[in-house]
Amino acid sequence: MTQQAIAVTHDYRHKVALAAANGTAVPRAAFMAFGSGSRPYAPETDTALEAEFVRVPTTNSVTGPELTVSAVLTGTAAAGHTLREVGVFAADGTLMGRRVLAPKAFEPDTGFELDIIFEY
Repeated sequence: MTQQAIAVTHDYRHKVALAAANGTAVPRAAFMAFGSGSRPYAPETDTALEAEFVRVPTTNSVTGPELTVSAVLTGTAAAGHTLREVGVFAADGTLMGRRVLAPKAFEPDTGFELDIIFEY
């Protein structure tokens, strides 16, 4: 399956630019948040999910210029919510990127593993 990289938010791009200019660390991808909002993604202005219901730690890997951020949403964590949006947050709370999905409902004993790819 071909995966498409998503655009990084302007807020996070600003932090990357500041880190490059000042020789400081870039905040790492730390959490994937899941929500029920359906507002289209706007990287220029988005700073949060529209309707977040849970946030979980991520695992991250890098291949060439691509950062893959992975997490699992369990049916128990979804707690009856319908998944419609996913976002990656840096350790400092900055929204790195967001994706809107087709609605997905979960039973308590199910799960959903998701990778979000950022290309630099």
